[in-house]
Amino acid sequence: MAILQAIHNIAEICAQKNVKTAILCPGSRSAALTISMARHPEIKTYSISDERSAGFIGLGIAQVTKETVALICTSGTASYNFAPAVAEAFFQEIPLLVLTADRPPEWIHQYDGQTIYQENIFGKHVKKSFSLPADYNHADAVWQVERVVNEAINLSQSFPKGPVHINVPIREPFYPTEHEVVRFDKQVRIIENASTVKKLPNEFFEKFYEIWQSCERKLIIVGQQQESQLSKVLKNISDEFSIPVLSDIISNVSFENVISAHDVFLSSKNENFLESLAPDLIVTCGKSVISKNLKQFIRKYRPRYHFHIQENPELIDPFQTLTHKVEVSEQYFFETVFGDLDLMKFKEGDDEDQNDAYFALWKAANQKSVLKLDNFLLNSLYSEFKTVKNVLDKTPENSIFHLGNSMSVRYANLIGLSASTNIEIFANRGTSGIDGTLSSAVGNALSTNRLVICLIGDVSFFYDRNAFWNTYLPGNLRVVLINNQGGNIFRIIDGPNRQAELKDYFVTEQNYTAKLTCEEAGVEYMQVSNEQELEKSLESFFKPDNQAKLLELIVDGEISAEVFREYKKLFAHFV
Repeated sequence: MAILQAIHNIAEICAQKNVKTAILCPGSRSAALTISMARHPEIKTYSISDERSAGFIGLGIAQVTKETVALICTSGTASYNFAPAVAEAFFQEIPLLVLTADRPPEWIHQYDGQTIYQENIFGKHVKKSFSLPADYNHADAVWQVERVVNEAINLSQSFPKGPVHINVPIREPFYPTEHEVVRFDKQVRIIENASTVKKLPNEFFEKFYEIWQSCERKLIIVGQQQESQLSKVLKNISDEFSIPVLSDIISNVSFENVISAHDVFLSSKNENFLESLAPDLIVTCGKSVISKNLKQFIRKYRPRYHFHIQENPELIDPFQTLTHKVEVSEQYFFETVFGDLDLMKFKEGDDEDQNDAYFALWKAANQKSVLKLDNFLLNSLYSEFKTVKNVLDKTPENSIFHLGNSMSVRYANLIGLSASTNIEIFANRGTSGIDGTLSSAVGNALSTNRLVICLIGDVSFFYDRNAFWNTYLPGNLRVVLINNQGGNIFRIIDGPNRQAELKDYFVTEQNYTAKLTCEEAGVEYMQVSNEQELEKSLESFFKPDNQAKLLELIVDGEISAEVFREYKKLFAHFV
């Protein structure tokens, strides 16, 4: 038996427990982990040199597949470079199995190379952190490895899903001997985790329906989520009971009459208009919402009751109005509510709905906002805002769209998508950082045959351009890069835009383009600098091809900031 047979068997446990993708970062200390993953016939591996990019590529794969992805690196600061992706995965509830090779414990802080304190290195940003023994021949050590790896994978997939860390001390020799054959023990122990499905007692629903009937103005708000079936049941509830359903673009809930322009009209300063929309009862689900206007609106016009539906046991209350936390799946809750309310309505024979007038207010504001915003952008100057509108309008159906943070996701949320396009939205809104957008989109594209479009700003792109530093860039990847020569959000938000240090210390102006990066990476490069060129380029840009493509939109940052200020003035007195 090989000295590190217990380590090689980690790959077999992963394969049998459906961890079929591993991101491998080069290094010696992790050689046994790398070799076993690379040689296992049922595991797809990618070699990514930059650990920060590697972490986000793994996250992007897990976003699409919903399956646990393994990340593997050598000892020392390599493991720290996984941290941004691990934190994003934790708050976005994405399953990752993070395996960090390490020195044996007696060599920590002994002036030995690539040695840092790696136990619990990710702190609270993993569901749990484990450490394996440094010696793997004793039967108890084999038992511990099998037990820990099983537990870690099970934990990554149990609700709420998330990253789990295993620190793996390994002594030399790291590599198999010349005649040693790496084998996988098919009889390795597999521990299944039988999870339960939570249900609610009848007493809860009786109380909920009592509150429901007592409230005239009811509202449903959906935060970030990827549940594809939720649109159907929420449409039924909205249509049958005249309930406004508010959906950010990252909520992936889209249907006719969904309220998607709330971020636009809730920016109004008209108190009478806003007060007319104030709810008595809100039911929320999903994770974060993009719209700051919505959060401020709910915090100011506080509902009497707020039910939040989430399986995550943490008490999360961004609206500061929570009255009831309901730890069940969103699908189960809304399907039960719709079925029960529909039956109650049938028995009572009452077609009148007290929420009709309230729903009409929201629907009218939504429709008016969409038309008014479309007209504004049609007649505005070439700018970031207008280019995002053009790109979203031309995006092919059934695509995946990965939105960058900062202004990219905000513009897209204001504009929205047609309900008929069936476009799935991903965005790293767990931490809302800019550091892994491009890498995550690469991971998305590696996991599907669908077209994957990444909308990203120049600062985010150049910060993460090592996403292109690999040999796996898929032909279904399309990157739309908005280059305004700096962090233009600081020209738009109040505060930094009034400071003398704006250009040098906030916007941090730069003159880079992506042309050379694309040439080095073998990515087809296109550049446009006006609306006519953009319209002409989009058709060929979105066509299927065997080569990744990048379309760089050169825009003026100051003009874009002025266009956005005009937009805000236009809707400041919306009624």
